[in-house]
Amino acid sequence: MNTTASSEPDRGARLVLGAALLLFVIMHLYYINAPPNGYHQWRESDTAAVSLNYYQENLPFLTPRTMELESSSDRANMEFPIYCYLTSLAYHVIGPSHVAGHLVILIAACGCIWLLYLIVKRLHGERVAAYGAYAFSMSPLFSFYSYKMMPDILMLLLMLAAIYLMQRYLSSGSLLPAMLSVAALGLAACIKPLALSVYPALVWLAWREKGRTGKTLVVTVYPLLAATPLALWILTTGWLTGRVGHVFDFCQYLFTLLFFKKIFLQWPSELWIGWVMVPAFAIGLWQLVKRRQAGFYGFWVLSGLVLLALLARYSRQHDYYSLIMVVPLAIVSGYGLQWLYESGRWRRNVVILLMVLAPLGVVARIHTRFGSTDEFYEVRTATEVIIPRSSKVVVEDVTRGAVRLYQMNRKGWYIRSNEEIHRIQECVDNGAQFLVLQEELDEETHAALMNLAPALTGRLGSMYCYLVTRESGE
Repeated sequence: MNTTASSEPDRGARLVLGAALLLFVIMHLYYINAPPNGYHQWRESDTAAVSLNYYQENLPFLTPRTMELESSSDRANMEFPIYCYLTSLAYHVIGPSHVAGHLVILIAACGCIWLLYLIVKRLHGERVAAYGAYAFSMSPLFSFYSYKMMPDILMLLLMLAAIYLMQRYLSSGSLLPAMLSVAALGLAACIKPLALSVYPALVWLAWREKGRTGKTLVVTVYPLLAATPLALWILTTGWLTGRVGHVFDFCQYLFTLLFFKKIFLQWPSELWIGWVMVPAFAIGLWQLVKRRQAGFYGFWVLSGLVLLALLARYSRQHDYYSLIMVVPLAIVSGYGLQWLYESGRWRRNVVILLMVLAPLGVVARIHTRFGSTDEFYEVRTATEVIIPRSSKVVVEDVTRGAVRLYQMNRKGWYIRSNEEIHRIQECVDNGAQFLVLQEELDEETHAALMNLAPALTGRLGSMYCYLVTRESGE
């Protein structure tokens, strides 16, 4: 495995890299101003709510808040909120527009593509690096979450930065890149602990550096230092503490048809690399095995699969957990594209065909994941007219309040149905002044809430808004 790049620039490789970045940016200008919508709308809404609250309330960095009011804590129980805070800073520059949130993610995604190029350039040379970057940019999974206002792409950026900085350390012996690599991986783990899956790959890189005394540091001290920020964040905020026990009962979720179908059959070809790049991946894997260079990527993929298995309860349902798998598979695909290009003229035409079809394959796979944005603007506009900014609300929302509260830009509580009479009354006692429901109150529910004197004040999109007040003497 090569660890140094040629000093001669490869214009063809630079052209491929430029095409990857340009096409990626053009594709992601679509929906650049879109509010949370479609697939994972609830999680995107929660993340956007934290960014908006940072901006509107000038909150300290370590006090992230969603729109949901909880009596137990003023701070949201969430991952390290670096993405939300960066977005809030962008709001101060261009205003509280969704463009800001999407731009932060788009810049981070372009950084991912560039870092992957630099990493692979040191491993296999500039041509493989460029093709790997192109395959990476055309991963349906990576491309889709680069549209979403969610922190997962930032995790991927920091994880790739950790790998690149480790390469710099192993080639130079300077401790500064090693320290920065530890910091990058530590921050990535605070966003998603799955980022730690890259550690075995770092060990593999260090172990192949014969004669390097620094390999001991990578094997022993590095993981402890990288895991420290995650441990501190969990101890400080209580994040993930409710899920620790689920790791130990993973077997009941691991040995299911759903897990194996998605992790081994559906997602690798449909989402991680995309159907168009499957031939390139297969050829790349064959060539790497033939040249005895597949061990590094096999080790990397295996460590990711182990973590996905331990978190089978969640990974079988949420595909963003598997973003860590995209990087090694994209590199292997890039290796396959490079082999095809160097193997003859007609095979070069195959490479061109695959690269032309790849963007179409991405669009075909993910376009159904987007939803309408009309309702967001209808609800937000009507709310500004009907509900005063300082008022608190109770909203019927199966997403635990994330979507509806963010659409209204109001703080409050959620109910799952209008039949939760006691819950509604409790929220009014805590300061709720408006009740927002999916359907108009029927006579029975209206009678049960007579002590709150519910009065219909208008419509928020498809929802019904009631003014509720506790009668005097209650």
